[in-house]
Amino acid sequence: MKDDLLILLVAQEIDLEIDKRFKSKNEYPRQIEALQNEIETLQNTLTQKNDRLNEIEKARRVIESELLAERDLLSQKEKRLLETKNNKEYTAVHNEIELARKRIDSLETEDLVLMTEQDALNPEVKELEENLEKTRANNTSGIKDIQKHFDSIESDIAALNQKRNRELSHIKSTRALSIYNRLRKGKSGLAVAQVDKHKHTCKGCFKQLPSQKVLEVRRAQNIIMCENCGRILVWDSRDED
Repeated sequence: MKDDLLILLVAQEIDLEIDKRFKSKNEYPRQIEALQNEIETLQNTLTQKNDRLNEIEKARRVIESELLAERDLLSQKEKRLLETKNNKEYTAVHNEIELARKRIDSLETEDLVLMTEQDALNPEVKELEENLEKTRANNTSGIKDIQKHFDSIESDIAALNQKRNRELSHIKSTRALSIYNRLRKGKSGLAVAQVDKHKHTCKGCFKQLPSQKVLEVRRAQNIIMCENCGRILVWDSRDED
């Protein structure tokens, strides 16, 4: 029985590797998607910032054009003010000049706000461009690595199944194998639990085991189950031979 139990222990190690491959088969596409999304998010943010910079540049060009026109009109009105011939005409031109100055002040303020936003955006865009370039390089490399592992999953599983079947072909106790297969379905894939050699606990549920049970497990003459978690207890003696 000792050899059969050690075979089950080895088979379980292989089965757990197979489980990992199946889990990776579901996780790898999500990991690839996350890396692609990270690049896309940075690219979208950069595009939005650049779009805003373009809007600001266009708006400032319009303001600059309007300022030139307003300043020219103001200059004309100031000349007209010197040529006025009566108080009524002077007051009218003076009011027009005040309105023109207010309009110029308003345009200059609007331009200053846009210029401040532009000055803040330029370093942000530069930082985003650098970050995007670095992230694209790293993530593209990461995606290739993940895809490579993903593409090899099926062949890895096939090789592990062959190795598992070779191990189980040496088992003599069909009952032990039957119990193992049944427990594998109901114990989260962990049918066999080693006994901690120092703490004398079940490594499946970490329950302290009675000394007599530890002795029986070590003798390996029968199938001994953990009374707490129901797994097959095994004393791993592979490094003791």
